[in-house]
Amino acid sequence: MTKAYAVDDHRPPLPSRVAGRAGELIAAEAVRRLTERDGERYDVAVLDASLADLPVPFAERASAASLVAVPRGSSLPMPADGETVRLFLHWLQPRSTRVDLDLSVALYDDLWRFIGLCDYTHLEYAGGAARHSGDLTSAPAPHGATECLDLDLPRLAATGVRFVVPAVLSYNDVAFDELPDAFAGFMAVRGDKRARYDPRTIRQRFDLAGDARLRVPMVVDLRTRRAWWADVTLATSEGNHDVWRYRRQLGHIGHDLLDAFQPGGRATLWDLACWTAAARTVGDVFVRGRGHVLWGYRRADDEPRADFALRVRDAWEPDALRAEPELTGRRALLALLHGELPEAATAASGTVYRLYPGPVDAAPLERVTAGDLAAWLEPASSRTAAG
Repeated sequence: MTKAYAVDDHRPPLPSRVAGRAGELIAAEAVRRLTERDGERYDVAVLDASLADLPVPFAERASAASLVAVPRGSSLPMPADGETVRLFLHWLQPRSTRVDLDLSVALYDDLWRFIGLCDYTHLEYAGGAARHSGDLTSAPAPHGATECLDLDLPRLAATGVRFVVPAVLSYNDVAFDELPDAFAGFMAVRGDKRARYDPRTIRQRFDLAGDARLRVPMVVDLRTRRAWWADVTLATSEGNHDVWRYRRQLGHIGHDLLDAFQPGGRATLWDLACWTAAARTVGDVFVRGRGHVLWGYRRADDEPRADFALRVRDAWEPDALRAEPELTGRRALLALLHGELPEAATAASGTVYRLYPGPVDAAPLERVTAGDLAAWLEPASSRTAAG
């Protein structure tokens, strides 16, 4: 478990000139460390601009085990129009102990004022814009219990809801780590009105663990149609727990998390990928996500690597446009949101980071995590001392 504290910051912001120069110095130091690091050099790199939505991971030791290892503070697109977000919760109670978990959402307006909820006490909100499958109060073996909660995002937004804070609570005060099995997540379903768990439609699944009774997986902003991955637990007092009791705390944590995770507030995996590619690639760097073709960049012989990283990151005019990269027989650095590349990628060697699985998983590439990429920034003196 991790603990976070939020306080209002009344200090005046740094002048943009000072902040910009500080950022340049930090980026230059990152590129220098990556350049001097012993290890692999690459013939080509392919980077996904969508990595800008994923911050460099922090406090990951307290992260819940999940289907997709999303760093805290990541911005994730919610399902498209016509699809329903189906939250789900499944748990199995230990023998001789009844465990009542509850799946709930708290609803807030533009100013984070509480305006409603959907849980076991209110199975519908706004005529079904949010709909709960029904309260289950025990989960005996072997099947356990499963609750679902459907969210129609356009209908919720039309009622004045701006922010949705899902929560899993242990009503009768049994800690999550006392359960043999407990997990939650969300799916994207289309045209399925039955409240059921369908593994084929899962977007994210995470374990419930720790000496905790209340977990907040994410905060959904209906205006931007994005979810901000939170993965935090809140402190609880003794007694029975429900979302109404914690509505103020949930509003405060939602507000503070979105303020802390706002775009531009943290280094992202996109920054890290650009620094790494500029430092360790001897050939072309290609960027996906800026149109229907790849934007290609090549460092000039006299161009500082930090300046090259800036060109790639900030979408300067490309040196070339390509339909797809040439990877056959080449050592490649791939940093992708989705593990999708042309079939030729299966003939490449090198290193790949990807958030979501895909065909690239079948290629003979070394898989690394976001934490691995961040660890490459360790200064050489620290590695020598550790050795």
